[in-house]
Amino acid sequence: MPNRITTVLGGSAALMGIFVLSAHAEEVQLQAASCFPQGSFFSKRFESLIDQVNEQGKGAVQINYVGGAPAIGSQLTVVQKVAQGVYDLTSCTGSYYQNVLPEADAWKLLENTPAEIRENGGWDYMNGLHNDKNLEVLARHHYGTQFHLFLADGYKIDKPDLAGLHLRVAPIYTNFFKALGATTQDSNIAQVFTLMENGTVKGYGWPVLGHQPGWETVTKYRVDPGFYDVDLMILANLNRWSELSDQARNLINDAAVKIEQDAMANDAKLNEDVAAKQVEGGFEVIEFTGDDRDTWLNTARQAGWDGVTSVSPEHGPKLREYFAVD
Repeated sequence: MPNRITTVLGGSAALMGIFVLSAHAEEVQLQAASCFPQGSFFSKRFESLIDQVNEQGKGAVQINYVGGAPAIGSQLTVVQKVAQGVYDLTSCTGSYYQNVLPEADAWKLLENTPAEIRENGGWDYMNGLHNDKNLEVLARHHYGTQFHLFLADGYKIDKPDLAGLHLRVAPIYTNFFKALGATTQDSNIAQVFTLMENGTVKGYGWPVLGHQPGWETVTKYRVDPGFYDVDLMILANLNRWSELSDQARNLINDAAVKIEQDAMANDAKLNEDVAAKQVEGGFEVIEFTGDDRDTWLNTARQAGWDGVTSVSPEHGPKLREYFAVD
């Protein structure tokens, strides 16, 4: 007959093994990718979220960051892969995933704050459109950062007329630049310097933040005022998000919303400071005033909403009600 103590201890050891396996199984591994290069300015906040979750989520959830575009592939396919379940989390701008959700282009046109559209129903409306594509919108990690047109030496303009200029663009402002007469060429971030250096393009759109090393050597002018708003969104695969424990979801969501709140509080001042440093560093500002300013901003706004409404006549006007200050 087996020794009773041995049996009990053996049973306890087996039970402990089950507990250990169960605890280990509860730690979920997520895959994350960015639409921007790893370590670049516009990926850093997303990467800080990953670091925070990995530090606080031990035993519950860990995020494996595979990097950013273009090293992992085209920036235009990252959100596609999230919707398909290849990745679980991403940071991306709406203009890079219009191939998944055309209405995502409206993110750039946000005039109410993220907090305000969370209150007025706009966030839920847009998130519902994302849910239909197997995506969940968690937060916006930049707000208050506008885009500008930057031009090479010798290509100073004195009015909002871009005729004769060939410009590097991203989808976010292609319609706007074309509406003012420019010809355009799309490219990824890594190609901007070369295109400017060899004279293929005479300018590019970009915020004052996040300029890559070397761009200052091929840039002479910044056109003010800025237009649109940098819309970097944190997205999750909806199926995967729904499967997470409340603990894991709350940890990720709380970190994401905190970044959003910090952006609303601090980004506008950060932009002012960097804009001033650009001038100190040798950039010359072309500032439109009066009627020229109105033409510049109104053309940008109208081109943006025309683009959204043309691809989504049902949802475009509704999003404008939530997003715009009319």
